Amino acid sequence: MGDRYILEMSCPKCGFIDDEVPFAPTCGFVDWVCPKCGYKLDLCKFTGISYEDASNAGLIEDIVDEL
Repeated sequence: MGDRYILEMSCPKCGFIDDEVPFAPTCGFVDWVCPKCGYKLDLCKFTGISYEDASNAGLIEDIVDEL
């Protein structure tokens, strides 16, 4: 479990704008496919946010250890 984002994307190939793109690296939502032209974009590379950046596993582990 981790951070989730809603992005506004503009397709680099055709210019289509999608204003509700889900991005949640820890849940497997890491690719966006343009609904107009089918161009596929890796959102982790595009945003620079990795699985590790979005993960809160370390925080949860610290909380459990304190209990």
